[in-house]
This record gives sequence, structure tokens and C-alpha cells, in this order.
Amino acid sequence: MVEFVNEYADRPRAVAGEQEMPYPDAAEVLTWSGRLPVLAAGDLVAAANAAYRVFSSAPDGRAFEELNALLRSARPSPVATESGLRWTVDAPGEVLPAALATCLLEWLMNHEQARLGTCEAAKCVDVYADVSPAGRRRFCSSTCLSRHKVAAYRRRSSGSRGQPGEPEPS
Repeated sequence: MVEFVNEYADRPRAVAGEQEMPYPDAAEVLTWSGRLPVLAAGDLVAAANAAYRVFSSAPDGRAFEELNALLRSARPSPVATESGLRWTVDAPGEVLPAALATCLLEWLMNHEQARLGTCEAAKCVDVYADVSPAGRRRFCSSTCLSRHKVAAYRRRSSGSRGQPGEPEPS
């Protein structure tokens, strides 16, 4: 789900400068896409944007508000079966938004909303779902974390250089 949101939602694509690039094949991004009806790119983007709002509102404690809005719009209905609970929708176009909403619902029922978020690196707003033991993730990937650390080091290094003959700051 995280990869799908990062590949299709407007904000991550805009920040990455990928607005004009073609979208990836949804079947490659969604491992469960074989059960999805064929959707237009606009439907995929709308579903990703709705899910993105859940991730981006989590640090402010509003993930459940956005999730409830997504659940109301997709209208998945729970159905009890011998093997457990499954969800159904009335229209094929609601399958993806409902699947994203129910995945996010399950995540939030098992984890704190603070474990969802958007990358804090400069020039990145990709989403993440934190499964680390400490639960303090702030970046979408180790690449963004490394870039952030290198940039911070360079800022410190350039600011700590004194004039010739001056002692180094302690």
C-alpha cells in the first residue's frame, strides 16, 4: 500500500518532480491487484490521494478522521464468513478505495497512528508505515535518512569553520 500511495498520489509525485512521468503498472505496485477491476489512472490517483491524507494527518492525530472519511466514501460492508470477516462493495470502482481503507483500518487497530507518517527529509513527502521496534521512524527510506544526515553534517561543518587564526569552536 505504501508503495502504491507513493507512486500514484499527487503530492509525492509533485515533490519528486514526477508529474509528467508515466504511472507504473498498478499490477506491479499492488500485489493483490489481480482481484481488482481495471481502473483508469484518475481512479488510481484519487484512491492514492485519499490514502495519502490518512498518512499525512497521522502526526497531527487526525488519521482516524481521514480514515473515516475514506471509509464513508468507499462504503465497504463487512460480511462474516466461516473463515473470518471480509469486506464487500457495491460497485467495482469502489474496490480499491475500500481495500486501501480496510488495510489502513487494520493497521490503525493494531498500531498507534503515530507510526504512520510522511518523510521528513528535504524534497520528499513519501509515506511510510513504521514497523520498527522503537516506533520512531521519521523517513520513508534509509536513502532519505542518509541524505538528511549528510546535509545536517555539511551544515554543521560549513558553520563551524572559523576564520584563519581563530580557534575551532568547542
